[in-house]
Formats: sequence, C-alpha cells, structure tokens
Amino acid sequence: MTDSRFYPVDAQSFARILGELAQVLHPDTRLPNWPFEVPEGHADVCQFDHAISGPFGAVLQDLVDTYGDATVSVAVFDPTPDYYRESYGSYPAFTTAGRTVSETFWGAVSYEPGGDPSGSVAYTANVVGIAGSSGEWAVWAERSWDIAIVLSRHSGGRWLSAGVEFVSVEAALADFTEPDFKVPLSDRARSTFLHNIRMRGSLT
Repeated sequence: MTDSRFYPVDAQSFARILGELAQVLHPDTRLPNWPFEVPEGHADVCQFDHAISGPFGAVLQDLVDTYGDATVSVAVFDPTPDYYRESYGSYPAFTTAGRTVSETFWGAVSYEPGGDPSGSVAYTANVVGIAGSSGEWAVWAERSWDIAIVLSRHSGGRWLSAGVEFVSVEAALADFTEPDFKVPLSDRARSTFLHNIRMRGSLT
C-alpha cells in the first residue's frame, strides 16, 4: 500500500506508480533528449533542487487546481529502484491526493525510510518524474543538468508565481549547468537541449 508518507515496499505498488508516469514520461530517457510522451507543450524551467523542495508543493498545487488532478505521482528513475529496495527496503515513489499536494509533497520527498536520511528522494534522487492524474502536465528533473522542466498545455500558468523561480532556458544553461564543480556540457548537448525546448517546448 502507498500513501503520501511512505514509499511502497512491494514491487507491484511501485510498478503501478511507474506505469502511471510512463504514460506521460519516458523513464529511460535522459537530457538533452526529449523526456516527455507528448511531442510538444509549454516548457517552464527551474533549478533541479526546487523540484524536490518544499516550495514546489505550491507549484504542484496550482497545476492540480488548473487541470483537476485527483492525484499526483512521483518516482525516482535514477538511482535504480533495485538500489533503493536493496539499500532501504522500499521503492522511491509515492502517490498523493491532488487536493492536498501542497501540504504533503515535502513530507513525502523528505521521508527517511527506516530513519535513514540518505534514503529520501530529496537526498539521493538524480532523475525524478512527477505527473498529475489528468495527464495534462508533467515534470522532469535531472540533477546532472541541475534543471527541472514543467511541461503543460498552457503558457503563463499561475504556478509560475507560486514561489519558485522559473527562468529562461538560456539562463538555466548559463547559471545552473556550468558551476565549477560540474563537468561542462558539450556544445552538442547544449544545442540539442535548446532545439528541443525551442521547437517542442514553446507551443503557441
């Protein structure tokens, strides 16, 4: 059984959450490739850490209120589910009620299975997928790029003023992906990412 406070301990529950996310995201894809099932939409970009922080719950709440999602599902795609199961006895995923996601999101991503803080999504996740049950929006967050993308059907959504800073893709590539401690992105990776966002992430 899964609730917003605990990660599932059985493979069947995890597979159900993963299946829901796989309807809108490609779990095995990695940036700069397009990780969304839909070919295009409106892409809004923020920093990776924001997408697994408490204030992001307000962003999700505005998405839920806009699209009428009954639930919101979250899963870690990297590290592997097997790593979490073997290390912490649970799978890195949860589903929470849409109407209360702003209240439950941080508790769920910061939950420490077995009291071990290194098992929380906020601490260990490298690639995270988030989606509402409406299928009208999804979030892809990837630590190695230090980027999270919110893809939806509408531009200028009120989630953009929910307390998390969203920036242009150019600013994200300049400010998030080039810190001294990171391996710089190749020119090809940067150009592919820019092309995808500009051509597929700015639906008019």
